[in-house]
Amino acid sequence: MSPRQFHPLSPIAALSARAARTAAHMTLALTLLLAAPSCATAPRDLRFADIDGHRIAYRVLGAGEPTIVMISGLGDGMATFHDIAPELAATATVVLYDRAGYGGSDPTSGPRDAAAAERELSAVLEQSGASGPYVLVGHSLGGLYAEYFAAQHPDQILGVVLEESRPADFTRRCEDAGISSCTPPASMAWTLPEGGRAELAALPMSVHEVERIDTAHGRPVLVLSRPLPANPSDFDVLWSTVQQDLTVRYPGARQRVADGGGHYIHVDRRAWFVEAVRAFINDDLAHKMTTGQLQRKEGDQRPPSSRQRRQTLTEFRRSAFAITETEDSAIAAAAIIGDKRSPVIG
Repeated sequence: MSPRQFHPLSPIAALSARAARTAAHMTLALTLLLAAPSCATAPRDLRFADIDGHRIAYRVLGAGEPTIVMISGLGDGMATFHDIAPELAATATVVLYDRAGYGGSDPTSGPRDAAAAERELSAVLEQSGASGPYVLVGHSLGGLYAEYFAAQHPDQILGVVLEESRPADFTRRCEDAGISSCTPPASMAWTLPEGGRAELAALPMSVHEVERIDTAHGRPVLVLSRPLPANPSDFDVLWSTVQQDLTVRYPGARQRVADGGGHYIHVDRRAWFVEAVRAFINDDLAHKMTTGQLQRKEGDQRPPSSRQRRQTLTEFRRSAFAITETEDSAIAAAAIIGDKRSPVIG
């Protein structure tokens, strides 16, 4: 008999080895099990844009105006909007996409700053065939990219929704206040997809680019924010403050605070989020179009007649939201007397 057979730890060692092998097999099986549904449920309508030899994955759902373009936050691809996109697409066209290095999109070289995100999204929209006007919906870091894109393409943008968007001056104000965790820690990088790591590295560049944009483009902006928790930290209080200040950054912007949930309002309060986006398009944007605050044609400064206002609003509401004849009558009356409702805050 070998010495190992008489060693008092041999049975334990053998048991440990068997346990390790079993754990490895279970891990492999679990990995395959979890991977299977994602493969089976891959969207059949997935398309790819060719941008400088790189494939960028995107989807187009729904039909009609406006076209809602959803821009995910750091570390998230278009899958984060999987549940709400079909609901929004019931009354509009919705474009989802994975930025370079996320999901089904190829990674690219070079800085992944706001300017790179703008060029990429411009190419995706052009190749997708989804025409404007566009309503940008940006979550977290995606909100920063939405701000930059809107500033570069003011004539294509109908409105901007900033969901828990990271304001350009947040890091500076957070550090000035002596609060910790003002920026994602370096240890977070290894958990991100390749595109996310590149975006995190380029965050200072993106912040600088957005700080320099002209915010007086006159397009409506809606800021969607999470509520303060019961016992807010200094970070929570500052985040709430900068969300309010983000509203001030854009003349005429409004803020709505969710009735619960956290940073991912579109996940935690899905119905509330969908209603907020629809109401923004249905009320704010349609009203501004009919009152001449949003000109359909560049350079056309003539105020619309009462008849044109009623007709434009009726066509917009019917095409985008399937408004009934009875509702049309009420809408037409509101268009004549002017909508004097106060902004919804919170």
